[in-house]
Amino acid sequence: RCPTSVAFGGPDLRTLYVTSASKGRSNDELAKYPHSGKVLAFTVDVTGIEQAEYRA
Repeated sequence: RCPTSVAFGGPDLRTLYVTSASKGRSNDELAKYPHSGKVLAFTVDVTGIEQAEYRA
């Protein structure tokens, strides 16, 4: 219901991780949307781009 962030991961960068919000939700909303406040993982047909490592 309220995705907060997405990121690709996994060994082949084909796992899409999605976080969702639960803060500020009523008990009724949390019951209706049980994945609130969770990290969800989906296997997708596209490949993410590896982030370059930053060194200071």
